[in-house]
Amino acid sequence: MAASRSPIFRWLPWVVVAGAIFAVWKWQNTSPPITYNTETIARGTLEDAFSATGVLEAKKYVDIGAQVSGVLQKIDVQLGQSVEKGDLLAEIDPSLFEAQVVQDEATLKNLQAQMASAEATLKLAEERLTRNRNLMKSDATSQDELDAAQADYSRAQADIAALKAQIDKAKGSLDASQANLGYTKLYAPISGTVVLIQAREGSTLNASQSAPILFRLANLDTMTVEAQVSEADIERVHLGMPVYFTTLGDPDTHHEGSVSAVEPSSTNTNPPVFYNTLFDVPNEKRTLMPQMTAQVYFPMVTKTNVLMMPLAALDFAEHMAAVQQQKSSPPQTTNVSFCDVFVLHDEKPLERHVTLGIKNRVSAEVLSGLAEGEEIITGPLDTVGKSHP
Repeated sequence: MAASRSPIFRWLPWVVVAGAIFAVWKWQNTSPPITYNTETIARGTLEDAFSATGVLEAKKYVDIGAQVSGVLQKIDVQLGQSVEKGDLLAEIDPSLFEAQVVQDEATLKNLQAQMASAEATLKLAEERLTRNRNLMKSDATSQDELDAAQADYSRAQADIAALKAQIDKAKGSLDASQANLGYTKLYAPISGTVVLIQAREGSTLNASQSAPILFRLANLDTMTVEAQVSEADIERVHLGMPVYFTTLGDPDTHHEGSVSAVEPSSTNTNPPVFYNTLFDVPNEKRTLMPQMTAQVYFPMVTKTNVLMMPLAALDFAEHMAAVQQQKSSPPQTTNVSFCDVFVLHDEKPLERHVTLGIKNRVSAEVLSGLAEGEEIITGPLDTVGKSHP
């Protein structure tokens, strides 16, 4: 009985081994389900534009410097403060200038007193000259007396002329001293915001070499954007061209304007070369500040309510073509192009032939081949070799 069962037991280990080998082979050749990255075909606004980086500045601003030397005695404003035209900004120690005004006033008064004396002398010399001329007609005086009277009169006239010149000079010196005294108080030449303070109370200002800049006042109601446009795009810019920008702090808000000027000189000499393109934007809410970075966009073509698909779908289609060992070509750059993409159908990629319109760096307009709401495949690119039916 035992001998009759021995052949079965002899083959049983081989059956077990074969079953194990088959299970391993089956496990190794069974691919896990693949999950694709997709985006929904939807309608929206598509814009073909080129961009540039810009910097914001106040359209109207003024730098205020000291016209006289001295100790900065007091600063009457703070950074960020709004001021009106004529408001006091700072005061320089006026002591030396007040003393100079007093000295020049005294000099002028002294000369004016001398003028009064000289005028009296002139009047007396004129009377003597007239009297000697009358006496000379009746031979009651000598020619020497008449000549002496004439010389006294001429001398008095010369003294008057000299004193007039000295008085004019003294008045000019007094005006300059009074002006310098006035310069010890710095007033706002425009209404605006204090955006820069470059001095401290107690510091000594030296205006004899160059006028030191103490403040900058800016009217922030209107800002100017200086966008640096590359030489590759500058020929596409023209005056009046619509433009908009966003800021780093508020990338969802578009600030719109139009090109007002293009500076003919480049901002740099080494390639690539950039040119400043200027445009103004209103700033009623005062959310825009000087020196902010602006991401500027120059729209060339804008279409609304169009079907859009991501350009990443073209990369996926190219990869699928490479997997199938077919020739693939890069996406066209013309306004209308024809290409193949893949949509997700029953969890598998299904090839579609589509016609595209305008493009930007992210999306393309779909003219035909896709419907709103379809899921277009954009990846993953590392496993698509196993995904094609």
